[in-house]
Amino acid sequence: MKQRLLVAGVGLPLLLAVLLACPAWATMLLVCAISGVASYELLHTAGKIVPAIIYTWTIMIALIQEVYIYSGSDAFAIGPVSSVTMIRWYFVVSLFVFAVVGYGRGEGREVSFTTLCIAVVCGIVFPTMYSCIFLLRMHESFGKVYVLAPFFIAFAGDTLSMFFGMWFGKRKMAPNVSPKKTWAGFYGGPIGSALGMCLLGFVGAKCFGYAPSYLALIVVGAVGNVFGQLGDLSMSLVKREAGIKDYSHLFLTHGGMLDRFDSTMFIAPVVYFFVSAGVI
Repeated sequence: MKQRLLVAGVGLPLLLAVLLACPAWATMLLVCAISGVASYELLHTAGKIVPAIIYTWTIMIALIQEVYIYSGSDAFAIGPVSSVTMIRWYFVVSLFVFAVVGYGRGEGREVSFTTLCIAVVCGIVFPTMYSCIFLLRMHESFGKVYVLAPFFIAFAGDTLSMFFGMWFGKRKMAPNVSPKKTWAGFYGGPIGSALGMCLLGFVGAKCFGYAPSYLALIVVGAVGNVFGQLGDLSMSLVKREAGIKDYSHLFLTHGGMLDRFDSTMFIAPVVYFFVSAGVI
């Protein structure tokens, strides 16, 4: 319990300081750290024998993509194809080169197709989804409100989901993937996230001049939570297959980066879609 309180007492103020008190580039650097560590954790967990070059190359590509998405640079663009798309193409091609060159050369050099696919998830999917966090922060008018939305949805939803599970939980939702999750908790999550978004709207109105549509915030919170629960179950599935409890001990008893930011990774793109569409 002391470790949990320590992580929460130190980590939460630091997170809020980066998201609210610092420029947008600080949020981008935070996202780079999240993407890089999450990529390492998934490769380490799901990959059986991962050559060191795959760790290095995958994490480097993930960070490069975050920077290019943030900057909007098209230095590598070819015609209408953006730099980010070209970087992803180079990455996939390079992975197959590593696989072909290393095949048959023994443990530590071979890149299995499974490892290659995991690297694609880490080097392309993770940075794409996490980048929505700093893209929300970059919103010209209410970036400081929108960047908090994925975290409000995740934390408020998880809290009420936990209580609903304790109070009403009888039927297991996915016992083979996440034994503690119940259908009662599943229904409590969207309610908690909707309430969390209403709270965010109220805080945004008081502190940042935001004019909330509470009905829209409720919808975004509920929809975002469903995707967040999918993210939680998806990353739990990987852990079950690997036979581990946590991805790492980066946050002590709170687990690793993917243990803390699995649902946020799935929620951020949903919030970014609704913001881009002008719904909230």
